[in-house]
Amino acid sequence: MAAKRTVTVRVSEARLRKLMRARRVATQSELINTLLAVEEERLRPHAVLRETAGTARTRDVDDHLL
Repeated sequence: MAAKRTVTVRVSEARLRKLMRARRVATQSELINTLLAVEEERLRPHAVLRETAGTARTRDVDDHLL
């Protein structure tokens, strides 16, 4: 497991509260964890595409679907 680090950022309170209401979360920590989880989920397919880039062969592609 990676070492734990503390990160400090400056965000206007109005912006923070707006996001907290939109995400329906009660704490700043919950908001940050939710936003990080969404971003990790968004990046996962990109990583898979990078890992598999160039591995498909012509015969693997069904051109009837194109």
